[in-house]
Amino acid sequence: MLDYKDDVTQWAQPAGVIEVTYRMELSADADPALISFIERIANTKAPGPAVCLDVQYQLASSSDDLKVSVSFGEQPLGSQESKDIDKKIRESNLLFLYNSTTHDESVYYSAGRRRRFYDFVMSHQEEKDLEEAARSVDKKLRRIAKQHTQGLNAILGRLVERFDVEFSPPGKFSPRHAGIGINLRDKYVEVPLSDWGSGTQNRTQILMSILQANRIKTTYSLEDKITPIVVIEEPESFLHPSAQSEFGRILGTLAAEFGVQIVATTHSPYMLNREDPGSNILLCRESKRGKQNETRLVDTSGASWMAPFAEHLGINPTEFVTWQPFFSGGKKRVLLVEGEIDKQYFEQFQQRQLPIEGLSKDIEIVPYGGKDTLKNTLLLRFVLSAFDRVFITYDLDADADLKKSLSGLGLKQNEDFLPLGDGADGKDCIEGLLPHRILSAVCGRETDLVMKLSSSKGRKEAKQGLKNLYLEEFKGCGDYTKDELRGFEKVIKLVNKVFAKA
Repeated sequence: MLDYKDDVTQWAQPAGVIEVTYRMELSADADPALISFIERIANTKAPGPAVCLDVQYQLASSSDDLKVSVSFGEQPLGSQESKDIDKKIRESNLLFLYNSTTHDESVYYSAGRRRRFYDFVMSHQEEKDLEEAARSVDKKLRRIAKQHTQGLNAILGRLVERFDVEFSPPGKFSPRHAGIGINLRDKYVEVPLSDWGSGTQNRTQILMSILQANRIKTTYSLEDKITPIVVIEEPESFLHPSAQSEFGRILGTLAAEFGVQIVATTHSPYMLNREDPGSNILLCRESKRGKQNETRLVDTSGASWMAPFAEHLGINPTEFVTWQPFFSGGKKRVLLVEGEIDKQYFEQFQQRQLPIEGLSKDIEIVPYGGKDTLKNTLLLRFVLSAFDRVFITYDLDADADLKKSLSGLGLKQNEDFLPLGDGADGKDCIEGLLPHRILSAVCGRETDLVMKLSSSKGRKEAKQGLKNLYLEEFKGCGDYTKDELRGFEKVIKLVNKVFAKA
């Protein structure tokens, strides 16, 4: 409910009215109960299989009355119809709100230890079954209690003030809800949920909220069926970054699998949706003359997809541009390579039948856009947490710059990263692994480009030109011997071995 004094925006000029509008999209498949109710009381029909329902609330400073107005498929409804729809929504299980910073579940004691009850929703049939069982328990409790009441009545009869005693059995189950205790079992032990760490407790309770929403969607009769919305406040609470990243992916998967909308508020970049960055909504406070004012919605569509990540990490959004292929990759095992040319070399060992071991096909090859990208250790740490296993390659000529940075992140050479090249002069890059005849063929034909390598002007363009020609020459030849590919063979075997352990 809204309270004008508590909820009015204090930094703005008093408008005299608080106005809040909710827009919900209802569908005939997911929300037949609510749609049929609205059609019946408003004497109208939904314009299609999906229809928007707008519910607007207004509260004036001069009145305690909360005015509600409803539009169904852009059609405004009358005052009484709007109130009836508002009441129906409030009484339904339309919204599950879970706040990670508070706990609403009941506490009880068992064997002198503090335990918790966790609320879950029952179907109509389950409620009937439990009520029948409760009546049976009630009868047995009353028979057992009878002799106890007689003894206590006799004792109390000695008092001047007389009392009659009646033992009351436990109360009935509340309609459609019941409490249940939860134990979590791992490989070795079974422990009550309340004895696990805060992160495990919080994560489990969030998953229970999602399961309850799905249960309401799938077990209710057609007359009651409605698809709830699950709103989670700060699901990252008490979880370390890698667990946050995993949990964020799970929430996205469950939303798609169950067909239930999950809205999560978060301050963690690890919880953001990487597979569909456009679904991340960024809200920022405007500041004028050092004073914070209204909240605005920041555009996160198209090329602005990285804005929420950059905001949370405190870095320039442009630094995310090279990482877009990484975030859109569908696989959890990623080989990071320096550029597009390196990617095409590794793809040759994934796609072609060559006389050495091929690169595993379930590895996603993603270019990171040059060695300078790896120097941003804050961003790199975040990227590494997004996937189950990542292995990094770079040219040997950058080893002095990068090895220290990567080691500082706890990464190890040959386990997490590998410089490419053979160590000889001019071969401290991926091209240094090429067969000698490929290098000779290109250099013999492209003497002008080779000569430009010794010139300060045009050296960069010449180097890039030769790299492209080396790649095309390598792709065009097919009669390699195992000995010619021994440099690549060592790299491919190491990469496959690393991912096989993951």
